[in-house]
Amino acid sequence: MDGSVSFNRTWEEYRNGFGDLRTDFWLGLEKLYLMMKFQPHELYIQLEDYKNEKRYAHYSNFSVGNEAQSYELLSLGIYTGNAGNALDYGENMKFSTPDRDNDNDVEHCAESFGLRFLYDTC
Repeated sequence: MDGSVSFNRTWEEYRNGFGDLRTDFWLGLEKLYLMMKFQPHELYIQLEDYKNEKRYAHYSNFSVGNEAQSYELLSLGIYTGNAGNALDYGENMKFSTPDRDNDNDVEHCAESFGLRFLYDTC
């Protein structure tokens, strides 16, 4: 929300969560997995730009795997929205951080781009 929390973090920090609920915050991959473990969930993403224009992406059936599965994106369901389907090819991708390479590329995408995310190839 305000850029006060660095997202340049390790696998452990992304697993456990970090930040401040009042500003910038990451819930934690393990908590996310445990929340979705026993019942279906939807994912709703709302974006707002500097002109206060809002867009959204909605996925009807969102689930991720456990840590042994590298928090793989297991399901998205059906996309609706006007933000563009940025996760169109996201299913079956695993979460990567600079200290944990889980992508399907010879290059370590999270390290090369400095981003922690779901990668197939860079």
